Amino acid sequence: MSSERQGSGVDEERLRLKHRIETSIFHMFMNETDDDQDRHWLMERISDDRLRKLLPGMSISGLHVLDVIQAHADGIKGIDIARRLKITKGAVSKITRKLLEQGLIRKEQRPDNLKEVYFLTTPLGAELAGLHRMFHEEQDKKAMRLFGDYDAASLEIVADFLEKLAALRRAAEPENAE
Repeated sequence: MSSERQGSGVDEERLRLKHRIETSIFHMFMNETDDDQDRHWLMERISDDRLRKLLPGMSISGLHVLDVIQAHADGIKGIDIARRLKITKGAVSKITRKLLEQGLIRKEQRPDNLKEVYFLTTPLGAELAGLHRMFHEEQDKKAMRLFGDYDAASLEIVADFLEKLAALRRAAEPENAE
């Protein structure tokens, strides 16, 4: 078999694999968006009527911000939330404003520095953050069972590929797309 013809077979195989990968990624994101696993799982487990009313209007980003705030018992500043979640300060401001309105978090200033604002969860917010953390722990267990089917070298290849794919997608985004 000539190397040209063999190269064509390799290209066809890569195109086939590219299609499988794109289809899988598409189905993962469509399922996440359409089904909204986090919210559905939480609604099945929430017993507090106040949370049941709040949850349908909450964004997944709001749940993650709530988790970060809950993880910092002494409070956390908005800039630190933004760094931790790799989102903009503006996004954090918008999300925390809504969480404040919903009574899930509260603001606090320290007597030694009145310029800085710290966010802390309310008991209601702590309950929701705890449930959301349980959801992620359950998802992590499922992922670890799946990962058990692969050796570390194979998982390294997958992780490397996905990081490069994400970088490629970021590079294709317009400069000021926020």
